[in-house]
Amino acid sequence: MADFKPDEGVIKALVYEDFVRHDIRERADRVVQAAKDIAPVVTGRYRNSIHAKDGPEGSVEISSGVEYAIYIEYGTRYDPAQHILGTALDAARG
Repeated sequence: MADFKPDEGVIKALVYEDFVRHDIRERADRVVQAAKDIAPVVTGRYRNSIHAKDGPEGSVEISSGVEYAIYIEYGTRYDPAQHILGTALDAARG
């Protein structure tokens, strides 16, 4: 039996197809909404800064623009990690 050899060029090009880009963006929007739904709110600045943007090679990056987002996600010595983006990614899979 011959070994299957996928055409990597075709696979890499697939992420730029309109239907794939649309699907990736819809999934990213679900993650953003899930993150905003569970984000802690004191002023709303963190929650409102969560967004999706196009990344390299057809990817979509989800992040927060506030400087203290890393402390919310991973915690500090005094405050436990809340894993907002990680939890949102898991929640949006369904």
